Amino acid sequence: MSFAYQLLEISFDAAERLCETPAATWSIFMILRDKIWAQLEGRKDEFRAFEGELRDESKVFRNALEQLAMMSRTGLESLLSGTETPGALPTAEFDAAPKLRLPFPHRWNNHAEARAWAYDALLNHTTVAVDGSQIPPHSGFNIPVAAVQVAWFENHHSPSGSFVKDAEIEILTPDDLKAGSDGERTEQKINARRFEMETGKLCQLMERLAAERSAETPLPVALFDSSLVISFADRLQGNMRERHVNAMLKLLQCSETTGVPLIGYVDSSDARDLTKMLSLSFNLPEAQQLHDAELVDELLTWGDRTPLFICKRGGADQKQASVLELFEAQQQSVGFVYLKTGSQAPPARLEIPMWIHRQGLLDEVLNIIRAEVVVGNGYPYAIETADAAAVISTRDRETFYALFQQFAERQGIKLHVSQKAASKARRRYS
Repeated sequence: MSFAYQLLEISFDAAERLCETPAATWSIFMILRDKIWAQLEGRKDEFRAFEGELRDESKVFRNALEQLAMMSRTGLESLLSGTETPGALPTAEFDAAPKLRLPFPHRWNNHAEARAWAYDALLNHTTVAVDGSQIPPHSGFNIPVAAVQVAWFENHHSPSGSFVKDAEIEILTPDDLKAGSDGERTEQKINARRFEMETGKLCQLMERLAAERSAETPLPVALFDSSLVISFADRLQGNMRERHVNAMLKLLQCSETTGVPLIGYVDSSDARDLTKMLSLSFNLPEAQQLHDAELVDELLTWGDRTPLFICKRGGADQKQASVLELFEAQQQSVGFVYLKTGSQAPPARLEIPMWIHRQGLLDEVLNIIRAEVVVGNGYPYAIETADAAAVISTRDRETFYALFQQFAERQGIKLHVSQKAASKARRRYS
């Protein structure tokens, strides 16, 4: 048995011993705690300045939001008509939403009543969610190997409690991980493969649900635990950008083709589509600290939402088409609403393929999301469960590396562990 493999076995035992000695860990943390506190105290003026700027900016934009709420859809569209990427455009819901709020009609006295409503709302509606995780190459191995895992949760919400929870893993070899001609880093290639597997698996699930569905089957819903408007891809280059865009475009097309609604759920959104729309409409400087979710938060109580807007965000590089422009070229436009899902936090951003609105399915879909949030105590239960199934722990990573060492030994592959990695492990786990 190689020294590296023994080292990993030692690390498992040592990690368990560390968990049994909280006093030692706590004493170290107490030293860091005092240093952290001292630094926070020393820079308190910077935090106060930021808070003041945010408060001033919020006041300006909330005043503009009040003016916006008194406008008609045609009036707003007229103000934005000269701009190709105004951040957002109103839909027909705009005129039906006084003060930019579409209220949720149900109110409950306790959580038991809320769960009873959620049971009825979800009954026989299948919801599916997918999440992924990854194991990077071990920095101390001379042969690179990585892995990507996707897990999914399919809940039929049937009286019998039928559900499916499963996972798949894919090994990435040196050929998969080598640097590309466009300067792609190993980490980027792993991220891209994970993204392709997540979207690909969600599409497979939607296709199967559509194939098994009859005219009497209640509407299924697929949840994606992130933005559908993958603006981060605008900052990628070459093949990395193309892979992300193609994967998401296939997912959007899959949703429309199968008739299975897809929702991109963003719990803590930093999007500024509405603030940009307000800036253009009322000649304001662009928001620097304020996000859309914070802007509309005071308008909503639990279950309420904003009207649907069409996302019209520009790209990071003016020399090439933005992600949204590429989607729209394939007739795949994306809208968004802000939905209040908790009393203490800003609303979640839900990104929605516009075909769902055109087919008149939006209200039904959003009730399913509300019910998922009730069951999940503030976060969609399907996403929460898929995330838990996808998590790769430190022990899982160490087991993966140990398995690769065993595999290398059996195949006669000369795998070496760097002295730096061995030294680090000895310091951490001795």
